[in-house]
Amino acid sequence: MVCPASALACWALSLPGLATGERLVVALAERPWEAPGGASVAACRLLAPERLCALAGKKGDARPIPFDRFAEALARNFRTFRGHIVIGAAGIAVRALAPLLRHKSVDAPVVVLDAGGRYAVSLLSGHWGGGNSLARHVAALLGGEAVITTASDDVSGGAPPLDELARTAGLRILDWDRLPRVAAALLEGDPVPLSDPLSCLPDAAPPRFRRGAETACGDIPLVRIHWQHTSPGPGVLRMAAPLLHAGIGCRRGVPAADIVAAVRAALAEHGLEPAALASLGTVTEKATERGLREAARRLGVPLLAYPAPRLAAVSVPHPSAAAGERFELPPFSVCEAAALLAAQEARPEGSAALVAAKTVFRGCVTVAVAVCMTARIPESDLP
Repeated sequence: MVCPASALACWALSLPGLATGERLVVALAERPWEAPGGASVAACRLLAPERLCALAGKKGDARPIPFDRFAEALARNFRTFRGHIVIGAAGIAVRALAPLLRHKSVDAPVVVLDAGGRYAVSLLSGHWGGGNSLARHVAALLGGEAVITTASDDVSGGAPPLDELARTAGLRILDWDRLPRVAAALLEGDPVPLSDPLSCLPDAAPPRFRRGAETACGDIPLVRIHWQHTSPGPGVLRMAAPLLHAGIGCRRGVPAADIVAAVRAALAEHGLEPAALASLGTVTEKATERGLREAARRLGVPLLAYPAPRLAAVSVPHPSAAAGERFELPPFSVCEAAALLAAQEARPEGSAALVAAKTVFRGCVTVAVAVCMTARIPESDLP
């Protein structure tokens, strides 16, 4: 089965459920679900046991995709779809899902729906994956009721939980094992110490959070948000602000492993958090290099490309005469200029600054790293 990662899967396990699934597919196409990150998800693939597909008698695009055994089909496709809606018993869904689960940070959201579409239960990845919002959306489409059981949604008075705030802000949680203690403190009304000098979480306000803190409060970890690296410890919950952009220059045919190693070495040398990396940038002529494309994939970031004349117009501390001669332009630095342009484009309201100047790795890769300067980043945070 070939399905886009942006599509939802709707598993109908009964004939009445199949009819509800058909209604849902049509309704989603008209009113898409807004997934975490802002993606609009309108596509929904309806799947059903072979015997039900035969009874349904649909043809063409209206015909559901048949499967033999639900657990086996779900296992094959669990990470293919953006989320899953199971129209059937919650127990069946739980047993099929159990061996597939890894972590809330990567598991797809799952909603269980009764055959009549009366109750949409957020079963898995309610906050980070968007299961709660998906359940609410499905319920609204079918005229049913969303069932949300996460504790913070019951007692927080409408205030979003910390992981939902972080996800909305595009932050990356590094210490998931610290999150339950912080969540418990928020539920119990204990203020959470927060170090957020970049104001990445402006909605994390008193009295729920104690902004400007630098240490843990008893056994409540300090939530620290930055693009600088901090070593893990029992008293801190680290979140990475993805504001770093690495520029890359490389020779033809350089393997991905060398590029990845060069980026990681540059980040480590300058005390930068690897999880705060937001992109790789290079000159247009290098964007088709297999090693560069694979390096971006391994690092989990997009590869951005800029025309040489645009890079040459950027003022950099270490321009290269060789680069200028190759492109018949004044001396410029591919890596420094690409890093600065990427950082500037990411936050046009600010100004980009290098936090790691041009470094040569093994004579075949050059790396530079930039961050977008805004009013929220004090000059003292720059090297």
